Amino acid sequence: MDFKNMSVKDFFEVNGGRELCQQYAPNLLKYPLKLFYKKTCGEIFELVTSKGLVPADKAAAIEAAVEAM
Repeated sequence: MDFKNMSVKDFFEVNGGRELCQQYAPNLLKYPLKLFYKKTCGEIFELVTSKGLVPADKAAAIEAAVEAM
């Protein structure tokens, strides 16, 4: 599945997203992520990188790790 079109729910519950976030962006896990489960990863990663919550290089590393799975 394409990372940009994957739902946030699938990312965290199916594809090991929680572990990747713990490794690359642990500050994201303090937010109530279930509120974003119906959004796509492309939408959310654009938002968190534009707001400065996750640096662009860390977001790219997470995306590459998911694409490698």
